[in-house]
Amino acid sequence: MKEKSVKFKSFKRRSRKYWQIYLLLIPVVLWFVIFCYYPMYGVLVAFKDYYPKLGILGSPWAANHGWEHFIWLFKTNDFMRAFRNTIIISLLKLLICFPFPILLTLFLNEVGHVKLKKSVQTAIYLPYFISWVVISGIVYNIFAVNGGIINNIRLMMGLDRVSYLTQSKNFYFILILSDIWKNAGWGTVIYTAGISGIDPNYYEAAEIDGAGRFKKMWHITLPCLMPIIVTMFTLSVGNILNAGFDAVFNLYNASVYNVADILDTYAYRIGIAKGYVERGSALGLFKALINFILLLVSNKVVKLVTGQGLYD
Repeated sequence: MKEKSVKFKSFKRRSRKYWQIYLLLIPVVLWFVIFCYYPMYGVLVAFKDYYPKLGILGSPWAANHGWEHFIWLFKTNDFMRAFRNTIIISLLKLLICFPFPILLTLFLNEVGHVKLKKSVQTAIYLPYFISWVVISGIVYNIFAVNGGIINNIRLMMGLDRVSYLTQSKNFYFILILSDIWKNAGWGTVIYTAGISGIDPNYYEAAEIDGAGRFKKMWHITLPCLMPIIVTMFTLSVGNILNAGFDAVFNLYNASVYNVADILDTYAYRIGIAKGYVERGSALGLFKALINFILLLVSNKVVKLVTGQGLYD
């Protein structure tokens, strides 16, 4: 009881001292309450036979003690296909897209020409502000059968046109390439900010010891970036069932469903396009639960391996 009283008095002192900061936090807290926590009661839809006129609370519970929609979901072949594709795409992004901005940042950090460095950083960062709708339009203009840049070049070389966008074997390559082009710049901003906080004395001491650029990169820059890398990696693993709805939805088509249909696009088709809101909600709840478990597990594993965790 005395310990609680001491903590409360300490909190009151901090509140009086830093009241401006707490005041600035009020809009942030309200945003999370209104848009994140309050809508969470909507997960009840996954356990009910939803009727809009009755509302969420007034709709009857689904069969099998409310688990009917989950049972239906796990029995469908489309769900298993979407689950498999989601894992594959997420792992490809983790293996290829995740380390790419790290390497890019390390090499950019070694560029001595300031104007060239800033120009490259600006060029790779700009695509991040372009929506996936526009990105997909650019991709279609590059790979389209009629009028696409690549097929026009093939035609000039006397080769036949190829429908790249309707071939399953090409989808992963196009998706990963597009993701790197759009998002690598944002990653470089995060890691560049981390590099700017490294004490220059480390590099000066390394130069005195005779270390070259590669050794300074390997023994100073990379270890100092490790806390940021660990945080970003843990969040990426915890988000592994979110394979990128915007990218896939704007790039895929019915011809490549066998490799491109992911959980998010599948939830969109059954929940929005077909009107089975309960099944879409059940799929969303399943995704959120798995992602939460993966976040906890990945944080624990990374902490055991590196000694640094996301929140502990």
